[in-house]
Amino acid sequence: MFLRTWPIAPVLLGMFLQTGAARAGDAIVVRFGSGAKKGGFDNTAQALAEAVRGEGRVVIAPESTKGSCENVHKLLSGELDAALVQYDVAAEAFKAGLADADAGDSAIPKGGWMCKLSPEEADKAELRVIAAVSDAAVHVLVRRPVRLDDFAEIGREPLFMGKDGSGSYETAKVILGAAGHTAEQLPLFTGTADEALAAMSRRELLAMLRTTERGHTDIRDVLASGLATLNPLPEAVLNRLIDGYPYYRICPIETGTYPGLEYSLPTVCVSSVVLVATPRERLEDEGFLADRRLAVEAMIHGLKKLARDEQYKRLGVRVEWRGFAEREPIPLHPVAELHETSERRRAWLEAGASAAALGGALYLARRALRRRRVPGAGLESQLSNPLVPFAAFACVVALSTFIVWSLEHDSNARLRTLNDSFWEMNTFATGNFTTDTLKTPTARLVGAAATILGLGLLAWFTATLTNIFAQEQTRLWRRLSKHLVVLNFREDMLPLIRLLRSPGPTRHRALHVVVSDALPRRVRLQLARVKALTIHSANPEVPEDLAGLRLPRASRVIVLGDGETNGASYDPLRIARAVHQACARDPIGGGQRARPLGVAATSVEIARTAPALPVTLVETSDAEREEVFSPFAGWLVPVDCQALAHRWLVMACRDRAFAELFNRVVAFADDNAEVYTAPAPTWLIGQPWRKVRRALLEVQGRGGAVPLGLYRPADPGGKAPVGGTSHAELRRRLIVNPRPDETVVPGDLIVALCEDEADLVRIVAESRKVTPAS
Repeated sequence: MFLRTWPIAPVLLGMFLQTGAARAGDAIVVRFGSGAKKGGFDNTAQALAEAVRGEGRVVIAPESTKGSCENVHKLLSGELDAALVQYDVAAEAFKAGLADADAGDSAIPKGGWMCKLSPEEADKAELRVIAAVSDAAVHVLVRRPVRLDDFAEIGREPLFMGKDGSGSYETAKVILGAAGHTAEQLPLFTGTADEALAAMSRRELLAMLRTTERGHTDIRDVLASGLATLNPLPEAVLNRLIDGYPYYRICPIETGTYPGLEYSLPTVCVSSVVLVATPRERLEDEGFLADRRLAVEAMIHGLKKLARDEQYKRLGVRVEWRGFAEREPIPLHPVAELHETSERRRAWLEAGASAAALGGALYLARRALRRRRVPGAGLESQLSNPLVPFAAFACVVALSTFIVWSLEHDSNARLRTLNDSFWEMNTFATGNFTTDTLKTPTARLVGAAATILGLGLLAWFTATLTNIFAQEQTRLWRRLSKHLVVLNFREDMLPLIRLLRSPGPTRHRALHVVVSDALPRRVRLQLARVKALTIHSANPEVPEDLAGLRLPRASRVIVLGDGETNGASYDPLRIARAVHQACARDPIGGGQRARPLGVAATSVEIARTAPALPVTLVETSDAEREEVFSPFAGWLVPVDCQALAHRWLVMACRDRAFAELFNRVVAFADDNAEVYTAPAPTWLIGQPWRKVRRALLEVQGRGGAVPLGLYRPADPGGKAPVGGTSHAELRRRLIVNPRPDETVVPGDLIVALCEDEADLVRIVAESRKVTPAS
């Protein structure tokens, strides 16, 4: 309520300063010029008088006239106080009043201004705009089936422009002038609009130029009858018209405005304004000015009521203060300026409140994500994400589209709609800048900035894609579920990475490799050549660096040593603590239920507070004691690689069968080999492992197969211990290099090293030919 009533304060102040009849409370009668009876102007004036009636001392007295020209003449002569006038006519009258009034006494012939105005007549009163209330578009109706690409031949047959003295007639005159014609040289039809339609039906009239609101029933009826079609204004005419008479604005007649209109037609629009005149001799009369301010305030409230209430919706009143023409030379009335300022301030406050609400929502969302410990991507990862420059490019195009359209849609025939501006800015942002498309310097500056930013963002986007394809990392989002994680990678473990990325079951799992800053660049480049893996530069002993890997979701975590024989600089307990705390910080890992650990937490404390932890394989050496890892037996598996290799060599020297197996595995030539399983067929059931292995080795394939052992679906001992882990269960069921007399039982799976699972299945199927009968 306060925002609506505070502009009346200066008006109320003026009331105390007025004298005479104003103090006595007499009615303030506003002589209001409308138009022809039952026309658009007359209906609006009558409705305005009804809306103002009963509110204060202001009374609107509508007076019928012939149109905008007569209204302007009567405003300047003092016969009217306010009137509805087309803005082009009002602007011409205002500019004529700014001209030198002494020019009328010179020998220069008079004429040229709209409505035959003279500078001395226009200087008799001060014109001010209250508001723009309606909008009208120029409709070029051409007799079917004629289509006019230009107006060069428009004078071949009679032309209807409207009644002499109306705003529509004056608008048609300047449009024809922009096309290089004058009204005097053209064969004009001087009848009414209905008579013009009858003449067009008799093929006596070529075209009609009518300025009326879009969607008018008369135009709709003419188009529906098939008598005429709408013709667009030529682009050259539009540009010359706007350059010479900037009181218009370029606007389209959109698809669907009239039935059968299937595409947008460019034309010009002109607004109708409520114009108020103050005689020059009364500019110092405070009482008169106070009454006039009250009258203007009442008319503004009446116009807002017409625009707001449903009962006046048919009038199509829309109150606008600015932006209804390419150029607006007539100033607003001071009371109208107060309303405009109030609405602008309210709009800025609403925009600020919306921005603050959006910022608050983003802050709360960020805070909620931090509470859930969802890791955020750093600057380096954002720079390598192709979605960032793509989103920035879209923002640049969208922002430049709106700015250029707001600057030029009223004056540029090529940028009539947001869609036109959008495609033009797309062209600019991709490097096709041209100065012929844009007219204003500001719009050209925006276009140049869009071109520079667009080319830079496209180069950034190309660089990120090149980096992704160079590393074979073609996934835009990192898969962090059932993935493999390798911590503390070193150079001699490159074959391990290649094995994990070779064709097989693990190939379909995402692989994340964490490397330290000390890793040489040469090794980094070699690692980057491996397909389908993601490289992270982080410290494996810092839980914050491991939180982004979502370790509770991982299928396996492999912790590598530093390669030194003594292992002095590598502490498995610190890695265990880091993995545990990283899992505790992940909401999926149950970190919200885990008890926080201190810096000097013991292994027992870590084991007791363990959330959902992945199976972690840790490379160890003889220096670490088994007691250190015993509390973590449920999820941490120490692997002494060096001792295991020595044990294999010793076993190969003692066991001839294992030596043969070891030799075949080491000498297997196919780099893409992987461990697969296949069900044991019926002809192998009951056979000893010696015969089964010989049968599989005798079958030739692309790369062959190296039998490794058996996997029992049931517990070999018949009794599974309570509380066993998946790793312990795997140790019980998996039999690597069985005894030669080990018998294959129903349900056993044959474990073998092979290039492809299909090859293993084929080799097992073909083993029937070489299997001896039992």
